[in-house]
Amino acid sequence: MKSVLALLFFVIFGACNTPYYSSPNSMLGQPASLYLIDGRQINGKIAVRTFDDYSSVARIQFSEGATNQYRDYFIEDIQSIYMNGSVYQVKLLIGSQFWGGDALRLVKRLSAENGRMAMFEHEKMFKNATTGKMEKITEFFLQLPNSQRREIYNAESAKFTPNFDDKMAAIVVDCPELAAKIKSKHRDYFYPFLANNSELRRRTVLLQIINEYNSCKQ
Repeated sequence: MKSVLALLFFVIFGACNTPYYSSPNSMLGQPASLYLIDGRQINGKIAVRTFDDYSSVARIQFSEGATNQYRDYFIEDIQSIYMNGSVYQVKLLIGSQFWGGDALRLVKRLSAENGRMAMFEHEKMFKNATTGKMEKITEFFLQLPNSQRREIYNAESAKFTPNFDDKMAAIVVDCPELAAKIKSKHRDYFYPFLANNSELRRRTVLLQIINEYNSCKQ
């Protein structure tokens, strides 16, 4: 009887410490570095738990060094997280094409730091109704000039499309040369809303605009 109870204890509680990774917003025991607003850097393992792809990140848990003792960190105290060769930050996602609300989520930074505009990647999973398999969706979000610290906007939302040329040109109007390229639908600075734009195409165009705008304002 004792051996059965011991096995149950191991299965129930031992599994809680088994590393796993579903997405940046659902993971446990992943090696990472935590950078805090006060300048501290903590190395160890990270845990992030959300109910689904629509809920906010309520907290970040971090285990320093080789221990399994996780400590809670408030979102407002975190500057960034370095994991899997990329920088992640907690941002307020606005205007997702898949749901109507806004949520705090952990997103990957794609553009350089300290720019007035920035680009982020949000990774989420969904079940394909045809195949029954889980598949990954990638959404791109933009941080705009003079926006609040955590606000980022879905690149496929009504804030940018349709009429990408008009809306994006108006956002970067204080950089006239760049605005003119977007307005004229220059191939490297524009993609049509209804066309079959690949993920790589959208990413390339948006990063081109962001990098040029940040260089223009320096």
